[in-house]
Amino acid sequence: MKKIILIVVVAIMFVPVIQAQTSSWLLNGNSNALGSSFIGTTNNVPLLFKTNNVTRMGLLSNKAYLGIGIDNPVGNLHLHSAITAGFNLTPNVFLMTNNTTGALITDGFQIVQQKTAVSIMQLEKANFSILNNGNGLVIDTNGYVGFNTQYPKQKIHVVDNNILITRTSTRAPGSTNGAVLFGEEATSTCPYGVWGVEYLNEESGQGLNFWKTWNCTGLGFNYALFLADNGNVGIGTNSPQAKLSVNGNICANEVRVSLEGIPCWPDYVFDRGYKLMNLSDLDAFLKTNKHLPDVPSAEEVEQGGVDLGEMNAVLLQKIEEMTLYIIDLQKQIDELKTKGGE
Repeated sequence: MKKIILIVVVAIMFVPVIQAQTSSWLLNGNSNALGSSFIGTTNNVPLLFKTNNVTRMGLLSNKAYLGIGIDNPVGNLHLHSAITAGFNLTPNVFLMTNNTTGALITDGFQIVQQKTAVSIMQLEKANFSILNNGNGLVIDTNGYVGFNTQYPKQKIHVVDNNILITRTSTRAPGSTNGAVLFGEEATSTCPYGVWGVEYLNEESGQGLNFWKTWNCTGLGFNYALFLADNGNVGIGTNSPQAKLSVNGNICANEVRVSLEGIPCWPDYVFDRGYKLMNLSDLDAFLKTNKHLPDVPSAEEVEQGGVDLGEMNAVLLQKIEEMTLYIIDLQKQIDELKTKGGE
């Protein structure tokens, strides 16, 4: 008899628990929910959310993957749009709004996928920032992009850092140079603008190359200006051998050459102690060397060129020596005239 009473008491004690676990959730709220209450499944099937008997959202049974528009998501949050009539896709839209922005499709912050194109849009008249530990970029309401500044002053404004363009050295097979391109406009068939600046890193030369793009006309050329790594400047050449090397003509209103050293200008020719080569020795020198003393030969000029400043000084020296020869000859003529008149 005691055993029967004990069984009845235990059964009565478990009745509320069984009822709490099996009771249905009410659509107007549940006042008897427990800390262990949940909406979901206890077996290996996904949790599906439907409207109009069509699955709109699904949560996998074995992973924390939530799908919207798809009941078998492959990511933690997977948005999917089905193909509609025609060739377009219903766009995927991730939208965040608040009481300040408003809650329309034209408000707030959006990430939109249309076909394969993805757009990230701040629809309010406000700055759009991407930051990491307080640093990053800002796109202001004028479309100006600022790095490490909330107030960009140009289309791209970098504060307290550099802009770096690197490519694998073209001395390695398959690598190319990277360039900054300039032009009035660019089209899909002519994408390179009019001018480019690139770092050239080849066996033939290393430095900054200002070049005219070939574009659609085929009239481009390299080395309009070349700043070599060693500090030399080339025009028309990527291997300047001096501070300024020009492969072509030079036209200028004025050229000024500064000479250093003593003496830097041949005024010494008119000093009393200057020894002028006598004409017979000069004649012998010319017959042997085929050029004036101190003047480089044609072979030397062909191989190494001439220094304009030094060459002008040498030429002036020869002119001054010639003046002394003429004065001396005039003196001899005057003496002969004097003797002839006696």
